[in-house]
Amino acid sequence: MTVCKDGKPVEADGARVTLSHVDRQVVLQVNETTVEDSGEYTFTAVNERGKIHHAVTVDVIPAGVEYVLPPLKKITL
Repeated sequence: MTVCKDGKPVEADGARVTLSHVDRQVVLQVNETTVEDSGEYTFTAVNERGKIHHAVTVDVIPAGVEYVLPPLKKITL
């Protein structure tokens, strides 16, 4: 399993950033987050049957700053 932030590998240091496996899941934990930890995190797994990845966008909002969700877009099918 590899984890990248904004296309660059995440280096787990065992203190602030840890990467562990729990019940067949990968857990990325970042302690004492800062705004610089915001970005797109991509998790990639590879085995003999293929490769899969999943990306998630993380926004770290500083304490005391009000965050307002953008309005939802209406989608008609």
